[in-house]
Amino acid sequence: MKRLKQMLLLTATGGQLLGIAMLFINIKAAIMFYILYAVMIFAIFIVLLAERRKEKEEDDRNDYRNY
Repeated sequence: MKRLKQMLLLTATGGQLLGIAMLFINIKAAIMFYILYAVMIFAIFIVLLAERRKEKEEDDRNDYRNY
């Protein structure tokens, strides 16, 4: 999961930087890179939510406050 988050962050950062550079070269390509950037940010949020949900379930299983 850590490797996936790193890859998504790297891709999102690259998409943003390429989008900025492409604004001066080709507007259509810049729009495409910004769409890619938005998709990667959305994917990062989904991965983080799934990871948080898994941690929460693990914490609930290992909850021994009743004893």
